[in-house]
Amino acid sequence: MDREKTTVLRNTALNSDHRMLAVRAPKLAAQSLPGQFAELETKGATLLRKPISLAYCDPAKGEAVFVFKIVGRGTQALAALEEGDSLDIIGPLGEGFRIKEKPAVLIGGGVGVPPLWFLASRLGAKYGVTAVLGARDQKDLILREEFEKLGINTIAATDNGSLGVKGTVIDALSASGVSLGEAEMYACGPFPMLRSLAALAEERSLSLQVSLEAYMGCGMGICVGCTVPTREGMQRVCKEGPVFDSKEIVWSKIR
Repeated sequence: MDREKTTVLRNTALNSDHRMLAVRAPKLAAQSLPGQFAELETKGATLLRKPISLAYCDPAKGEAVFVFKIVGRGTQALAALEEGDSLDIIGPLGEGFRIKEKPAVLIGGGVGVPPLWFLASRLGAKYGVTAVLGARDQKDLILREEFEKLGINTIAATDNGSLGVKGTVIDALSASGVSLGEAEMYACGPFPMLRSLAALAEERSLSLQVSLEAYMGCGMGICVGCTVPTREGMQRVCKEGPVFDSKEIVWSKIR
């Protein structure tokens, strides 16, 4: 973990709600692993920094990329940044995905898609990768083209059927015919989606890693505000996570 003064390279709109923020951050780009996150200053818009997952890193260029949805004052401030602006960042933070040398199935929902793009870039086509990406509507399904550019078999699912399979990512996964028995599953997205995937993994004895979303006050494990129940007791999403083996989580105790 380092604190780094970065420079904004690009800040582009993916749609009306989502932005892609690229910064020059040599230390962060070199140290980050898929599934980790960073704490971004909000230029005084909020008291606390904004925790955002790493969406992509290019160590050779010293570039780190964040993708986020504009939902409040903090993300509004980040969306207003322009090329050349400075941005103070702390990271990388948390525990990332544990990459297994086996076929991979990446399952992302909504703003849970970005960290899987980073993971996909590290997996490449070496092990055979399928990505299942879901959203409410076609306009909300982000980064699909980035996955396809990596040569990854990419399947879309939308609640209203405006793109790909009509239904959930689990519906799309079932319709795809992708074999899960020998695969490592990696997922990030809304809690109901992750809980359903965990139930599927439990039922079929599948291997599943989940990246949890939680409110992180400090992002460094000090405030203990983002704990979740696990078989080993309460653990911090920002420190012991955000990535957990799905079997570690006591899903019935999370509301």
